[in-house]
Amino acid sequence: MTEKLTPVEERFANEVALGKSQAAAYRIANPRSTKWKDGSVYVKASLMMGKDKVKKRIAEIQQLLLIRTLWSREQSVVALKKVIEAPDRKSDVVAAVRELNVMHGFHEAQKIEHSGAITSIERRIVDVAIKAAAGG
Repeated sequence: MTEKLTPVEERFANEVALGKSQAAAYRIANPRSTKWKDGSVYVKASLMMGKDKVKKRIAEIQQLLLIRTLWSREQSVVALKKVIEAPDRKSDVVAAVRELNVMHGFHEAQKIEHSGAITSIERRIVDVAIKAAAGG
């Protein structure tokens, strides 16, 4: 654990670790700053970020968040690979390969057409290749 942070420093570190900008994190951590000019907040946030103990705390929080991640992309790929290697049904292989292709961006773009009122929208996924082959 890093050295003791003030409540404002701790809240700032948490917000930055969660992905907020420095200015947004500073405004959350120090509510009085919401009335300040943007330039003043930027300066204070930058000074806060420059403190070693704050930087260390942000790194600690990010590491904790990384550990708590429930399911990574890599885990998804490994799980789908296991399905392909030992499927219960042949259709499982096709589904797993299709999902891997989508995850990696190896799929055809789909065109979605709709018609009708907002309360009743009909959606059809049109395969562009088939439509082009039919002369449409």
